[in-house]
Amino acid sequence: MQRRLVTILATDAVGYSRLVARDEDAALALFKEHAAIIEDLIRVHEGRVFGGAGDSLIAEFPSPVEAMRCAVEIQNQLAHLDEKLDEDWRMRFRVGLNLGDAVVEQDNLYGEAVNVAARLEGLSEPGGICVSGTLYEQVKHLPNIGFHDLGSRKLKNIPTPVHAYSVRGMSPALSRIRSMRWPWAAAAAALLAIIAIPIGWIYVPEMAANNKSPSQLLSPSQPSIAILPLENLSDPTHEYFSEGLTNDITTDLSKFSGLFVIAYNSASTFKGKPTKVQDIGTALGVRYVLEGTVQKTPERLRINAQLINAETGFHVWAERYDRTLGDTFTVQEDITKNIVTALAVQVTAAEEKRSGRKLTGSMDAYDYYLKGKAIWSDPDKVTPEGNEEARQLFEAAIKLDPLYSSAYAELSYYHVRAYQNGWSPDGKASLREAKQLAEKALSLNDDFGGHWNLAVVAWNQGEFDKSLHEYETARRINPNDPDLAADMAEALVYGGEPERAIEQIRGAMLRNRFYPFWYTWNFARALYMAGRYQDAIDAIATMTAPPNDVRLITAASEAQLGHIAKARAIMAEFSKIDPDWSIEQSAAYYYRRDSDRQHWVDGLRKAGLREK
Repeated sequence: MQRRLVTILATDAVGYSRLVARDEDAALALFKEHAAIIEDLIRVHEGRVFGGAGDSLIAEFPSPVEAMRCAVEIQNQLAHLDEKLDEDWRMRFRVGLNLGDAVVEQDNLYGEAVNVAARLEGLSEPGGICVSGTLYEQVKHLPNIGFHDLGSRKLKNIPTPVHAYSVRGMSPALSRIRSMRWPWAAAAAALLAIIAIPIGWIYVPEMAANNKSPSQLLSPSQPSIAILPLENLSDPTHEYFSEGLTNDITTDLSKFSGLFVIAYNSASTFKGKPTKVQDIGTALGVRYVLEGTVQKTPERLRINAQLINAETGFHVWAERYDRTLGDTFTVQEDITKNIVTALAVQVTAAEEKRSGRKLTGSMDAYDYYLKGKAIWSDPDKVTPEGNEEARQLFEAAIKLDPLYSSAYAELSYYHVRAYQNGWSPDGKASLREAKQLAEKALSLNDDFGGHWNLAVVAWNQGEFDKSLHEYETARRINPNDPDLAADMAEALVYGGEPERAIEQIRGAMLRNRFYPFWYTWNFARALYMAGRYQDAIDAIATMTAPPNDVRLITAASEAQLGHIAKARAIMAEFSKIDPDWSIEQSAAYYYRRDSDRQHWVDGLRKAGLREK
């Protein structure tokens, strides 16, 4: 009998039988969508599915760390998918993880290691993860993941009690990654659910809107466009190049105030999906779509680009480029100018001047820059090590081109990221370094990235006037970036302008139809500070598997409405997961007006949050 030490992941769908009873075909199609995401992520993390029946899957992993990362990513991506569904049709999965000794028989695994994982899955909440003590010891060091000790548990048909932990705080930082923030696979899966499943079965009437969004999405009056990911025809290792090129073209077009440009991560939901351009236009709320291919060799760059009217399906403009690799920036500029010309966009003198700037003359520096940017969008690299890898790549780009402003701006963001995630041993020093690098970037080229980083630094130092000035400058340069607008909204909340923050997030939601959950988080906090407590509660109710911290907003809002018992029950749930958080810590953040601080603290105190 062969045995080996393995990590087991067990997962099942909660309420699957109920959905089957309601509509068997729709339930099966929905389960297959979820299962496809789960199986893809298992493969990405070097796992193997070896069992499962009906509404469940069981997989093995050679590494406890990879299994843990996979479980977190499964719940995060399924949460994004479920946000698109009516509440009655959301399919939540429970996950159990165990490290133990298993019996090997051909391709199957048996024994207590497998059984414990299955029992732990039963302990998990819908949308949650439960792990054994043996696995916890191997993964407790992972960043952005917290654990709640459930104590020793007697599990059915398991002779020895098992120490169990539930997972909390599942990588909220993942949704705070700037530039190509949301991994496209999750978004594509969510969109596939829209296209593949008949609307009358399970989907909300507003196909393109995220949930029943609090924002009232209106059709933009100016020409609107989505830049679909350019298909990579080169070696798969060059995927970062095609994605980076697409993102750069999107950013270049975003700087024209006469255009309405959909965010990259919303447009990327269609990556690799054979979808009619008319359906894309409807889903994203745009009239024009740019699509194409890119092929990169050591010496040549070949790009095919087509601008299509999404209402008629007719081509508005098309071009084929076959240039030396050194002409990459010339091709980017030509594509941008041809689109602007074809759509008769009114261009200001400043926009025309800015569009003609060449940021670097070194293709090798550009290559390092794109590889560094790709790390921001990799959920497995939201770690100190991933941040360090990005730093090395941006520094390599700067070494090749000391005048490369964009590389300095991203290096500035490296320090901001370290500060925001608590990876820096000296947060104040990280902010000072971020400020210096952002100023260096701006001395070379007055672009939005440097101003954005200066805004974040100033806000975290309590300098609200300077922060909002830098945010506004960044938005004048890039009026279409929704993440910039939504990020600025948080500064507005602390800066005493919640109503302005509300309108700004609504605008961001319009440009990023598949927006990440932190948009709603900022939106709800702004609603609370504006005294719109029920609206704040309703906004949070649209979130699937929200992070624990949003319970603070819900509890404080219920308390301000006089629902004290309900508020205290919600706060008790928050404190179970984060028992050390206090009013003292909540009050420590910078506020422009002390009355806003007291407003927030008052709600938390009424809801029963501990003082210290």
